[in-house]
Amino acid sequence: MNKSNEPLHGVKLEQILTELEKEVGWDKMGELLNIRCFLNKPRLKSSLKFLRTTPWARSRVEILYLKTFCSKHKGTGNAIRGILAQKTAVTQTTSEKPTPFVWPT
Repeated sequence: MNKSNEPLHGVKLEQILTELEKEVGWDKMGELLNIRCFLNKPRLKSSLKFLRTTPWARSRVEILYLKTFCSKHKGTGNAIRGILAQKTAVTQTTSEKPTPFVWPT
């Protein structure tokens, strides 16, 4: 465990998946997170590719990792709230309609 206030600081996504797979298993991760790449022929390489391109799935995996391995770390609650806030901000910005183009006068 690092000394930073951020429990995910310096932890790579590959390390997160490897540790979760050992602790929880692919099937259980698929059930808990409702992510198909963990249920349908799960492999580390394909899961990493999917999670790197899909922010909502990556945030679920990070939260599961924090709850599983970092529950006693003092910054875990803040990290989870930060991940959820980022997810909410992305959702809000992508759901807004783009402003129509107006020619400058």
